[in-house]
Amino acid sequence: MDNILEIKNLTKIYTEGGQNINVLDNISFTAAKGEFIVFIGPSGSGKSTLLNLIALLDTPTAGEILFEGKEILHLQENKKAKLRLNKFGFVFQFDGLLPEFSVLENVNMPALIKGKNKNKRALELLENLGLAPLKDKMPPSISGGEKQRAAVARALINEPKLLLADEPTGNLDRERKIQIFKDFAALAKAGLTVLMVTHDMHAAAYADKCYKIANGKVEVFNPESKAD
Repeated sequence: MDNILEIKNLTKIYTEGGQNINVLDNISFTAAKGEFIVFIGPSGSGKSTLLNLIALLDTPTAGEILFEGKEILHLQENKKAKLRLNKFGFVFQFDGLLPEFSVLENVNMPALIKGKNKNKRALELLENLGLAPLKDKMPPSISGGEKQRAAVARALINEPKLLLADEPTGNLDRERKIQIFKDFAALAKAGLTVLMVTHDMHAAAYADKCYKIANGKVEVFNPESKAD
């Protein structure tokens, strides 16, 4: 498989109280098209920092990030924003759905921001995620798991190449967590590259590759069993 993302010697150092804190220390890895990759680590381990750097929302102290074979760290800000809108999808711990809009309208929102109406695709995404019956519901009236799956649909509306998920199951019970993991695995099989950071060890069983992240370093983590 061709690598869609290459992380080379990435380092992020923060200065706090006159001391340097090495949040990420010279890490490297690759992600191929259609891979579901999970990074597992405790709070403060640098998981979110890693995703923010890949998403070009923060700047590393050193290192390179290549997306589709091109270095992206030194793009102009407007081109970074365009890349995020067109090629990246985002799912966060909090769903971020707008309560005054229906589920369908929320999913379609990123397309409207681009000046396009993708209502048909939004409906298809909701159907694929088992949410079609909820399309006209308002977010406050649906469950946390349903909101998070709607957030996944919203992240996919502009047909991204890379999905970045930051603790997307942090507020869900075990059953709903597993469903999100299965959703991400299915999306990867369909060709989307998915990078997820989490503290939940159960995610490893559904990933194509899994890393532990701690003390600024990443190392390969192999779960004892893989999920079906």
